[in-house]
Amino acid sequence: MRIRDSVAVVTGASSGIGAATAHALAERGATVIAVARRKDRLDETIEHCRRFTSASMARPGDVADRAFAEDVIRDAHEHFGRVDILVNNAGISPGEKVTERAVDDAREIMAVNFFGAVHFAGAALPGMLERGAGSIVNVTSVSGYVPAPGEPAYGASKAALSRWSHGLLLDVHGTGVHVGVLSPGPIDTEIWSHTGSQYEGKLYPPTIVSDGVVRMIQHEVAHLTVPRKFGVVAALYPVLGRPMRWGLRKYAAHTSSD
Repeated sequence: MRIRDSVAVVTGASSGIGAATAHALAERGATVIAVARRKDRLDETIEHCRRFTSASMARPGDVADRAFAEDVIRDAHEHFGRVDILVNNAGISPGEKVTERAVDDAREIMAVNFFGAVHFAGAALPGMLERGAGSIVNVTSVSGYVPAPGEPAYGASKAALSRWSHGLLLDVHGTGVHVGVLSPGPIDTEIWSHTGSQYEGKLYPPTIVSDGVVRMIQHEVAHLTVPRKFGVVAALYPVLGRPMRWGLRKYAAHTSSD
């Protein structure tokens, strides 16, 4: 679909992938409604967006709050008449201790990573379906296909969002509404400082994801993994799960001993 002159809501837009996505859409002519909890960082994102689309605005708040999500979409309709694009990127990985607080970790992470996206998609869908046009891109993770040490609930939240999105794609087929799942590999964002885990491999810039979001919207792509080579890893896990889990355990033991 066309990005220029569209109205786009981007969650998790205060930094990293979300900020890069908000910038990319604004630079292509979209009016961006940027959503995140940190108002000061969100204002920085919008300052950049307004260089290209002056009506872009910040909406600070918590995506885990359903009422907030519905307010954002309702206000977008009141101000601009519609929401054309929704990018659900907001996510947390606060560092998990499954042997001590499995339930609390899972509830906190699922509230943002899964239900936050569902809140916004559920609020935006009726308007998109009524117009017969729209694009929803849900940002998941390769961790939703291949387990990462110390992140069982994070991986579960991304797996749930991926499967829900693919189910939604089937349900809206033929309506004019596009649904896409973008699964990033290791990206250089602030999330690594919160996970409690270490990663010694290459970290890719957030723009590799924002470029993928743009491509998905423009060409109505259903699923994309960036970088692409991580899609091979996800595909191999169901076949080579046992040796891959051995490798993951060895890697986790190595990084924890450093």
